[in-house]
Amino acid sequence: MAPPAATGPGPEEPEVDPARSKRITILVLLAMGVMGSLWVVGPIVFAGRDDPTAIDSRAVRPTVASACTRLRSDLSALPAGMAPAERAEAENRAAEQLVAKVRGLGADTLAKDEPVDRWLGDWELIVATRRQAVRDGKRFAPPVTDGAPVNVRMYSLIRSGLEKCDVPAALLVPEPGRI
Repeated sequence: MAPPAATGPGPEEPEVDPARSKRITILVLLAMGVMGSLWVVGPIVFAGRDDPTAIDSRAVRPTVASACTRLRSDLSALPAGMAPAERAEAENRAAEQLVAKVRGLGADTLAKDEPVDRWLGDWELIVATRRQAVRDGKRFAPPVTDGAPVNVRMYSLIRSGLEKCDVPAALLVPEPGRI
Protein backbone atom coordinates (compact mmCIF):
# COMPACT_ATOMS: atom_id res chain seq x y z
CA MET A 1 0.00 0.00 0.00
CA ALA A 2 1.10 3.41 -0.80
CA PRO A 3 1.30 6.15 1.76
CA PRO A 4 -1.58 8.61 1.72
CA ALA A 5 -1.10 11.47 -0.61
CA ALA A 6 -0.53 14.90 0.84
CA THR A 7 -3.52 17.11 0.49
CA GLY A 8 -1.59 20.28 0.08
CA PRO A 9 0.28 22.58 2.33
CA GLY A 10 -0.81 22.56 6.00
CA PRO A 11 -1.95 25.59 7.88
CA GLU A 12 0.92 27.98 8.19
CA GLU A 13 1.93 29.34 11.55
CA PRO A 14 1.80 33.14 11.59
CA GLU A 15 5.19 34.72 11.72
CA VAL A 16 6.05 36.25 15.08
CA ASP A 17 7.55 39.70 14.85
CA PRO A 18 10.08 39.84 17.71
CA ALA A 19 10.14 43.66 17.69
CA ARG A 20 6.33 43.89 18.02
CA SER A 21 6.33 41.29 20.77
CA LYS A 22 8.94 43.27 22.68
CA ARG A 23 6.92 46.53 22.37
CA ILE A 24 3.78 44.83 23.71
CA THR A 25 5.71 43.40 26.66
CA ILE A 26 7.15 46.82 27.47
CA LEU A 27 3.71 48.49 27.23
CA VAL A 28 2.15 45.87 29.54
CA LEU A 29 4.95 46.27 32.09
CA LEU A 30 4.69 50.06 31.90
CA ALA A 31 0.91 49.96 32.43
CA MET A 32 1.34 47.64 35.41
CA GLY A 33 3.96 49.99 36.86
CA VAL A 34 1.67 53.01 36.52
CA MET A 35 -1.26 51.13 38.10
CA GLY A 36 0.94 49.90 40.95
CA SER A 37 2.22 53.41 41.59
CA LEU A 38 -1.33 54.79 41.74
CA TRP A 39 -2.32 51.98 44.11
CA VAL A 40 0.46 53.03 46.51
CA VAL A 41 0.49 56.79 46.02
CA GLY A 42 -3.24 57.38 45.40
CA PRO A 43 -4.42 57.05 49.00
CA ILE A 44 -1.66 59.37 50.17
CA VAL A 45 -2.54 62.00 47.57
CA PHE A 46 -6.32 61.79 47.95
CA ALA A 47 -6.67 60.91 51.67
CA GLY A 48 -6.73 64.53 52.76
CA ARG A 49 -9.77 65.40 50.66
CA ASP A 50 -13.01 66.06 52.51
CA ASP A 51 -16.17 64.30 51.44
CA PRO A 52 -18.77 67.08 51.61
CA THR A 53 -21.57 64.54 52.08
CA ALA A 54 -20.27 62.77 55.20
CA ILE A 55 -18.60 63.42 58.53
CA ASP A 56 -15.31 61.71 57.75
CA SER A 57 -12.43 63.72 59.21
CA ARG A 58 -10.02 61.75 61.38
CA ALA A 59 -9.86 64.74 63.72
CA VAL A 60 -13.65 65.03 64.06
CA ARG A 61 -15.09 61.49 63.90
CA PRO A 62 -13.78 60.23 67.27
CA THR A 63 -15.16 63.27 69.09
CA VAL A 64 -18.51 62.95 67.33
CA ALA A 65 -18.68 59.24 68.23
CA SER A 66 -17.77 59.95 71.85
CA ALA A 67 -20.32 62.78 72.12
CA CYS A 68 -23.05 60.56 70.66
CA THR A 69 -22.25 57.77 73.10
CA ARG A 70 -22.41 60.28 75.95
CA LEU A 71 -25.76 61.63 74.71
CA ARG A 72 -27.31 58.16 74.69
CA SER A 73 -25.88 57.45 78.14
CA ASP A 74 -27.19 60.76 79.53
CA LEU A 75 -30.65 60.16 78.06
CA SER A 76 -30.89 56.65 79.49
CA ALA A 77 -29.74 57.91 82.92
CA LEU A 78 -32.62 60.38 83.28
CA PRO A 79 -34.89 59.38 86.15
CA ALA A 80 -38.26 57.92 85.16
CA GLY A 81 -40.37 60.10 87.47
CA MET A 82 -39.50 63.49 85.98
CA ALA A 83 -42.27 65.84 84.90
CA PRO A 84 -42.57 65.94 81.09
CA ALA A 85 -41.38 69.55 80.72
CA GLU A 86 -38.49 68.95 83.11
CA ARG A 87 -37.52 65.76 81.28
CA ALA A 88 -37.75 67.53 77.90
CA GLU A 89 -35.39 70.23 79.12
CA ALA A 90 -32.94 67.64 80.51
CA GLU A 91 -33.01 65.87 77.12
CA ASN A 92 -32.39 69.19 75.37
CA ARG A 93 -29.43 69.97 77.64
CA ALA A 94 -27.94 66.54 76.87
CA ALA A 95 -28.19 67.31 73.15
CA GLU A 96 -26.62 70.72 73.73
CA GLN A 97 -23.70 69.04 75.51
CA LEU A 98 -23.14 66.91 72.38
CA VAL A 99 -23.03 70.07 70.27
CA ALA A 100 -20.71 71.83 72.73
CA LYS A 101 -18.30 68.89 72.86
CA VAL A 102 -17.99 68.73 69.08
CA ARG A 103 -17.79 72.53 68.69
CA GLY A 104 -15.03 72.41 71.32
CA LEU A 105 -12.74 71.04 68.61
CA GLY A 106 -12.52 74.59 67.28
CA ALA A 107 -13.65 76.30 64.12
CA ASP A 108 -10.48 75.46 62.18
CA THR A 109 -10.79 71.72 62.82
CA LEU A 110 -14.52 71.69 62.06
CA ALA A 111 -14.00 73.66 58.84
CA LYS A 112 -11.93 70.76 57.47
CA ASP A 113 -15.03 68.51 57.60
CA GLU A 114 -17.65 70.43 55.68
CA PRO A 115 -20.93 68.86 56.85
CA VAL A 116 -20.16 68.96 60.58
CA ASP A 117 -21.34 72.53 61.03
CA ARG A 118 -24.63 71.79 59.23
CA TRP A 119 -25.09 68.61 61.32
CA LEU A 120 -24.52 70.57 64.54
CA GLY A 121 -26.91 73.27 63.32
CA ASP A 122 -29.54 70.57 62.81
CA TRP A 123 -29.06 69.44 66.42
CA GLU A 124 -29.53 73.04 67.55
CA LEU A 125 -32.65 73.35 65.39
CA ILE A 126 -34.15 70.18 66.89
CA VAL A 127 -33.50 71.47 70.43
CA ALA A 128 -34.95 74.91 69.64
CA THR A 129 -38.04 73.37 68.00
CA ARG A 130 -38.56 71.01 70.97
CA ARG A 131 -38.31 73.93 73.43
CA GLN A 132 -40.80 75.94 71.40
CA ALA A 133 -43.24 73.00 71.30
CA VAL A 134 -43.05 72.67 75.10
CA ARG A 135 -43.54 76.44 75.59
CA ASP A 136 -46.52 76.47 73.23
CA GLY A 137 -47.98 73.24 74.63
CA LYS A 138 -47.99 71.79 71.10
CA ARG A 139 -46.92 68.50 69.61
CA PHE A 140 -43.35 68.39 68.38
CA ALA A 141 -42.57 67.52 64.79
CA PRO A 142 -38.99 67.34 63.56
CA PRO A 143 -38.17 70.48 61.57
CA VAL A 144 -38.19 70.03 57.80
CA THR A 145 -35.32 71.18 55.60
CA ASP A 146 -35.15 70.67 51.85
CA GLY A 147 -38.42 68.72 51.95
CA ALA A 148 -37.33 66.15 54.57
CA PRO A 149 -37.15 66.03 58.36
CA VAL A 150 -33.71 67.20 59.51
CA ASN A 151 -33.06 63.93 61.32
CA VAL A 152 -33.15 62.15 57.93
CA ARG A 153 -30.51 64.52 56.54
CA MET A 154 -28.49 64.17 59.73
CA TYR A 155 -28.47 60.38 59.38
CA SER A 156 -27.22 60.60 55.81
CA LEU A 157 -24.26 62.70 57.01
CA ILE A 158 -23.06 60.26 59.68
CA ARG A 159 -22.91 57.13 57.50
CA SER A 160 -21.08 53.98 58.47
CA GLY A 161 -19.47 53.75 61.84
CA LEU A 162 -21.51 56.52 63.42
CA GLU A 163 -24.96 54.87 63.51
CA LYS A 164 -25.12 55.61 67.22
CA CYS A 165 -25.23 59.28 66.20
CA ASP A 166 -28.68 58.92 64.72
CA VAL A 167 -31.10 61.19 66.60
CA PRO A 168 -32.44 59.08 69.50
CA ALA A 169 -36.15 58.29 69.35
CA ALA A 170 -36.67 59.99 72.73
CA LEU A 171 -35.84 63.32 71.08
CA LEU A 172 -38.31 62.82 68.24
CA VAL A 173 -41.48 61.92 70.17
CA PRO A 174 -44.48 64.17 69.48
CA GLU A 175 -44.62 65.31 73.11
CA PRO A 176 -41.11 66.17 74.31
CA GLY A 177 -40.32 64.73 77.71
CA ARG A 178 -42.82 61.87 77.44
CA ILE A 179 -41.63 58.36 76.85
